[in-house]
Amino acid sequence: MSGIKNILKNKVFRVCALLIIVLFPFTSQYRFVKTVGPSMQPTLKDGEWVVIERKSFLGKDWSPRRFHNVVIENDHENLSKRIIGLPGDIIEIKEGLIYLNERKLQDPFGRGKIGFYLVDENDSNLRYWSGPKAGEVIFELLDQNAEKVPEGHVWVIGDNRTDSWFGMLPIKNIVGKVLY
Repeated sequence: MSGIKNILKNKVFRVCALLIIVLFPFTSQYRFVKTVGPSMQPTLKDGEWVVIERKSFLGKDWSPRRFHNVVIENDHENLSKRIIGLPGDIIEIKEGLIYLNERKLQDPFGRGKIGFYLVDENDSNLRYWSGPKAGEVIFELLDQNAEKVPEGHVWVIGDNRTDSWFGMLPIKNIVGKVLY
């Protein structure tokens, strides 16, 4: 009986050692991240797991590229966002649409227009009282003056433009690039 136990212990030890050897490089270079919220829909669903390559393993020459899906750190929370503006680009928002270097952005990822919901003191959505929009939630489209993306920064937003945080982000706050 002790011989079987030794064989089993030896096999379990070997399997565990093999898993550690195989998984350690993976977990140091890559990381699993769970998406939170609807801001990247339809590309990523709320609660979906993605694999990211950590920025530290992308190389010293790595620089963000337009339309990369990245995980960023914001207020100690990891969020997935799309890079739209690179250093030197000019970003402007007109009637909820993104303009990049004075041209309306054409990207295959973005859905909806950028805006905000009007809410009351209880954080409940306000609705129109009457007219053709009676009962609809009040959503105001956003306008933002042209702004140049400074060196060391990118401009990011989620793919679900009506429900996403957006803006300038220091490149140092990028945790990694989403590989899916």
